[in-house]
Amino acid sequence: MTAIVFMDTETTGLNLDDIIWEFAAIRREADGSETEHHLFIRHDPSEREGMPDRFRADLERRYDAETAMEPDRAASYIADLFHDRPHVVGAVPNFDAERIALLLSEFDEIGPDGPPWHYHLIDVETLAVGWLRGRRHALVVEGTIPADSPAFPPPPWDSDDLSRAIGVDPDQYARHTAMGDIRWAMAIYDAVMGGAR
Repeated sequence: MTAIVFMDTETTGLNLDDIIWEFAAIRREADGSETEHHLFIRHDPSEREGMPDRFRADLERRYDAETAMEPDRAASYIADLFHDRPHVVGAVPNFDAERIALLLSEFDEIGPDGPPWHYHLIDVETLAVGWLRGRRHALVVEGTIPADSPAFPPPPWDSDDLSRAIGVDPDQYARHTAMGDIRWAMAIYDAVMGGAR
């Protein structure tokens, strides 16, 4: 088993060119040991213009300019975290991976092989849907539920509904903070994978 990195960012918006102001990751090694990584990334406050109010209020409440890393140093730190091409795990991990790749490329932290993580991103929401569908099928085969019982609905999926359906209460996590979203994604991953560590 290779290492996996649960990763999340908070950004000033949803566009690809919006800046990352918070990064968090929990790296889980093959032996199950974990290390936490959290940082704020320094930016010009003018880059917050146009942010939705609730996102701006969160940034202004939690962002710590005193401890924030300069973007070049943050890029180097993040690149080092992925030194051996681990898998990225998260909720819609391409959102974060695409933005981190842009940050890394801006400071020449991406080599000729592309971003430093394994190209196969693992989305916990997709895992949850597959697990729920597989569980339903198994119950039908066992005769525990009738074949015409409702399946989990087709997309689009509500992430909170998915989470609850597999027994992970999303309200127990500081959602929409980088570390809170990681802990929530980890709980979903571990529930689906049987606590695999």
